[in-house]
Amino acid sequence: MSERNLFLRFIGTGLELIVSGFLAILYTSTQDTGRGFDPNPVFWRAFIIIHVSLLILIPLLAKGRTLGMLLTHLTIETNTGKPPTIMQIFIRVILGFGPVILTQGMWYWISFVTGLMDSKGRGWSEIVSFTTIKWKEPPLE
Repeated sequence: MSERNLFLRFIGTGLELIVSGFLAILYTSTQDTGRGFDPNPVFWRAFIIIHVSLLILIPLLAKGRTLGMLLTHLTIETNTGKPPTIMQIFIRVILGFGPVILTQGMWYWISFVTGLMDSKGRGWSEIVSFTTIKWKEPPLE
């Protein structure tokens, strides 16, 4: 179970949401809508736009790694152990994260369950792009 990195992936997802929320708070506070943050449609629109942007742009710039993977020191590689190709990164972003975005996050839970059932701990985005998530540098034993 330790080589699956499921706990770190779960923590990474939470960190992505926290960063997106913090950036949305900064944006909302600069807009001065007079409504605060609850319920403020400006905040929620900003949160969704920022989070979707982070899900799409960062993997394209960081060799397939999401913000959560960068923060938790995880990396992505092909099933053969090589760095992912640009096509695999695009497939991971479009087919892997696309359903999560279109279902407003519900597909993430399907991907998490898939990671629990897969012998290598691969979620939906890793299965469709033929990649695996590993520690960037394995911990010393």
